[in-house]
Amino acid sequence: MALIIEELNRANRVQARYRMDGDRFTLGRGYDNDLILEDMHADAHHAEIRLAEDGCYYLRDLDSVNGTQLLGNARDKSIKSGDVSERMIESDDLVQCGKTHLRLINSEAAIPEAVPLHSLESFFGNLSRPAGAIGLLLTVALTTLVISYLGYARNYEWTVAVNLLSGSVIGLLVYAGAWAFIGRVVRHETNFFTHLSIAAIGALIYTGWDWFSTLLNYNFALGNLVQLLDFVVLALILPAMLWCACYLATNLSRGWRWAVALVLPWGFLGLGLAETIGGMDDFSDIPEISTELKYDDLLLRKPVPMEQFIASSPALFDIPIEKKKEEKAEKKADKDADTTAPEDGAGDTTETES
Repeated sequence: MALIIEELNRANRVQARYRMDGDRFTLGRGYDNDLILEDMHADAHHAEIRLAEDGCYYLRDLDSVNGTQLLGNARDKSIKSGDVSERMIESDDLVQCGKTHLRLINSEAAIPEAVPLHSLESFFGNLSRPAGAIGLLLTVALTTLVISYLGYARNYEWTVAVNLLSGSVIGLLVYAGAWAFIGRVVRHETNFFTHLSIAAIGALIYTGWDWFSTLLNYNFALGNLVQLLDFVVLALILPAMLWCACYLATNLSRGWRWAVALVLPWGFLGLGLAETIGGMDDFSDIPEISTELKYDDLLLRKPVPMEQFIASSPALFDIPIEKKKEEKAEKKADKDADTTAPEDGAGDTTETES
């Protein structure tokens, strides 16, 4: 049996492990220690661990300036914290020397089973390459610029291109930087280029859908249906991006990760969807037709000649007002006749001969 000394970071993640096989193990900033602490608050010879004749390990403070503290026990919550002068070590004791956190574990302690790698690990690994992430970012910028140029009716000025490129590129960089910062704080892993690649893929998918939706609207004048389809596409893209971000930057469990990835985007999208559906019945004097400029080759259906369209327009737009007026007039006449008709015998007269 041996004693394992784990050095923990601020997130309680193991950053180094040491194995004590002998009878004495020293800790401190001095170079002659078994564990050299990179901690200005630790003494040159801060503490030591000894193996006693009874087979137990004992931790002893070497009269350090800031002392040695017992923070608790990761397995036994009944063990209270306090200063240590000398203590018999129990497996999973959490100790602080200066500002360095250590966990002391029996080498024969049971460890949890290995966590299977997620099927997306290789995918994330490919996305972590800087060249690929930068390439995806430039692809998003170029695609956005080309689609904007093809659908622009006026003279395309350089200021429009600069604003469009800066908005798309800076937005993706800020998104990736924010999640990289969260990952650095929580897991001490940035994964900046992975976040950037995921954001760029999501932006490319939505940009492609946005262009395709304008093509559908150009051909079939879908109107509000396009907005509903936008919500459906975003309801698929945003949870996928948020799930990947939570997986890479946080320590959330599988259930919480799915809950965050689904509840947050679907909640905000649901509010927008409810507002859109609620306004569909509102009257608008502007017809819902596509004003997008497209090439003739993108016309998916056969156009209707102008004369034929004008001839069929009354059936599409005219309201049969005259018929309604005639029905109302007939009903009014019948009502007047009922109200002015004399009662039985009230209007009878007799003539007498003189």
